Amino acid sequence: MPNDFVSKNVSYRPQLAREAWQMNRIRPEVRYKLLNAAKMFIDSIDVTGFVVLDVVLTGSMANYNYTKFSDFDVHIITSYANLECDDVAEEFYQAKKRVWNDAHDIIVRGHEVEMYVEDDAKPPVSGGIYSLLDDKWLKVPSYDPPKIDDRAINLKVSGLIKHIDHAITRSDEPEDVRRLLDKLRRMRQAGLDKNGEFSVENLAYKILRNLGYLDRLYSELNDKIDAELSL
Repeated sequence: MPNDFVSKNVSYRPQLAREAWQMNRIRPEVRYKLLNAAKMFIDSIDVTGFVVLDVVLTGSMANYNYTKFSDFDVHIITSYANLECDDVAEEFYQAKKRVWNDAHDIIVRGHEVEMYVEDDAKPPVSGGIYSLLDDKWLKVPSYDPPKIDDRAINLKVSGLIKHIDHAITRSDEPEDVRRLLDKLRRMRQAGLDKNGEFSVENLAYKILRNLGYLDRLYSELNDKIDAELSL
C-alpha cells in the first residue's frame, strides 16, 4: 500500500480562500501587496522594451483547490515575441523568476508570493484568473469538485521520490539532475494539457514541491555544478 501523500496536500473547498477573497472580490490590501511585489519584480527584469500587458493572479489561490501550501501565483503577462531572442525568452524569464523567488520571501496572509513571466501566446491551464491591474475576474472559477485518483497519485509520488533520492545520492553529474528536473516539468505540462489541474501528473508535481523535493533537486544541481567547476 503506497504512502498517503494526497490527504494533506490536495483539497477542494466550498469557498475561495477567505484570507484573499471577500464577496468574490480580492481583498484590497491583498491586491495592493501583490501589485507592489509585482512592480519590484518587473523592475528587476531589466529588459529594454519589456511591455506589461497585465498582472494576474492564477493557480489554486484563485480557485477552490487551495491548501496551506498554496502560493499566490502572480503572473506578469508579456509577449515573448517582442524580444529579439524570443527563442530563449522562456529560459531567460525562468532564470529571472528563480533568482527573484530565491532572494525574496514575501508572505501575504500566510502564503508565499511567487512571480512568473507568462507569454500571452501560451496562457496557463487554470480554473481561475484574476486581473490585479483591472481588479476583475478574467476567468471565474467554477465550483466543480473533481474526481481524484488517490492511489494513482500516491504511486506516482512514491516512484518519483525514489528517482529523486537516487539522483541526489548516486549521481555525480549535474546533467543527471538537470534531466530529472526537465522530466518533471514535461510530466507536469503533459498532465495539464491532457487532464488539467487535477491530473495525476500535476498533483504529483505539486506534492513533490510541497514536500521540498524540488528544492532539494535545485540545491543538489547547484552543488554538483560547483563541485565540477572547483579544483
